[in-house]
Amino acid sequence: MEFQVILEHSHFTEALRVAVGISIAFGICVLLNRIIKWIEIQRKGPPGPIGLPIVGYLPFLGDEPHKTFWNLRKKYGNIMSVYMGPKYTVVLNEYNVMKDVLCNAGALDRSPDMFSHLGDIGFIAENGESWVEQRRYCLSATRDLGLGRGHWEDLIMDETFSFTKYLKDLKGKPTDISHDMASSITSNIISLLIGRRLKKDEEADKVQLSVDYSDMAFVYTGPSNPTTVVPGLRKFCEKFKIAGFDKALDTVQKFSSFIRDEINLHKTSPDFRNVRDFINSYLEKISELANTEDAKHAFSEIMLEGNLAILFLGASDTIFSSLGWLYRLMCKHKDIQEKVHAELMEVIGKDGRARYEERHKIPYTFAVLMESQRFASNVPLSTTRKANQDIHINGYVIPKGSEIFANLWGLHHDPDYWEQPDEFRPERFLTDGGTKLVKNPPSYAPFSIGRRNCPGETIAWMEILFYFSETLKRFKISTPPGVEPQFIIENGLVARLAPQHLCFEERKN
Repeated sequence: MEFQVILEHSHFTEALRVAVGISIAFGICVLLNRIIKWIEIQRKGPPGPIGLPIVGYLPFLGDEPHKTFWNLRKKYGNIMSVYMGPKYTVVLNEYNVMKDVLCNAGALDRSPDMFSHLGDIGFIAENGESWVEQRRYCLSATRDLGLGRGHWEDLIMDETFSFTKYLKDLKGKPTDISHDMASSITSNIISLLIGRRLKKDEEADKVQLSVDYSDMAFVYTGPSNPTTVVPGLRKFCEKFKIAGFDKALDTVQKFSSFIRDEINLHKTSPDFRNVRDFINSYLEKISELANTEDAKHAFSEIMLEGNLAILFLGASDTIFSSLGWLYRLMCKHKDIQEKVHAELMEVIGKDGRARYEERHKIPYTFAVLMESQRFASNVPLSTTRKANQDIHINGYVIPKGSEIFANLWGLHHDPDYWEQPDEFRPERFLTDGGTKLVKNPPSYAPFSIGRRNCPGETIAWMEILFYFSETLKRFKISTPPGVEPQFIIENGLVARLAPQHLCFEERKN
């Protein structure tokens, strides 16, 4: 108790506070590491190759754990096991192995610690019948509401138009657009979910809060993040204000409050009661079930709040990262940029709209998007599953209780499936002389695979296409004279590129 009071009320500098906290956390990790080694000695372990016992980001993993696991494939094969902190974890390094395991009923549960720091996070944190019920409803509701069509498309295009106007006002001046792009994307996703467009001036604080929430989830989430693999470490860091975890918690609470306010607005405001959007659809479902004797369901306002949050996160970070990679790749491959522009102008014209459901009309443009997802592998390691039963695979047994994740970067750079995988080649997703898109290519899973794939996949594809096509129709994208495009990755759940100044020169045609 005295130690806690000192930390909370003394005039220690922030540096000393962090140093003390890290020292304690390190001591805990060392103790856990010794316990794990003792456990390894006492048991032979489940069938299959055993990796090294580790805790979080030790040199064993490095800054790019997906590449570390890929390199270990030569010694351990396509499926290996490691200790991530005290957690026995299975890593899947090959497409067929990943498909067999992640599509197995025994691997449908979500690891309980993966998203615990995000508060109420809806169906993605659920398992069993409640997960099936809520995911099915969310996906069917968005389709029924006309995802990508009508009112939703108008909301998207209004925001996209504002973004291209911002680029036009730059007049080709080298600019880091990352913050403005993040604000635009965030506003766009939020507008789809709450049924209205946030007002840039009057509600700038809500836009910034949504950006901060997305950033926080990006930084503090990941299957190899120390606070994910060591139980209790996140709470420890929050309590003693280490590495910004206390501020992250505050952001979560403020975002949850914002979403609750929007739900209440739909319940109380006459202007929103009749709006055909996701919130009203869900509230009607709750009301309908309240008038029946069916008590075996998970529908509630808390679940609605969480579903909105995860649909937002499932799309926002992916879109931001994807566009960052696409713009940077267009700077490097100007011939590809010109081919995209030519196809867009020929097929839809400057005033036309590139629609996701009509992507077959612009095969080269969409092949560029698909190749960017493969090349960048925006989510290098999938989010973590937990085996709810023993899973037999390739003569091995993944024991019940094991945590499981797939090396998606490895899938997308496997030379057994991709010729010269380190080259950016959109043509690999085209067939029939470049006139048709390849459907369901093997070893391609940018949004994971199976029934627990990313819930924001359709929204993400739709928005990436809108932003990319509108930008490429109107601007030539380049780096400043004499500067090469940089591909420095910032570590996190999503493989974002570090900011770089780019030039957006308005086209004359």
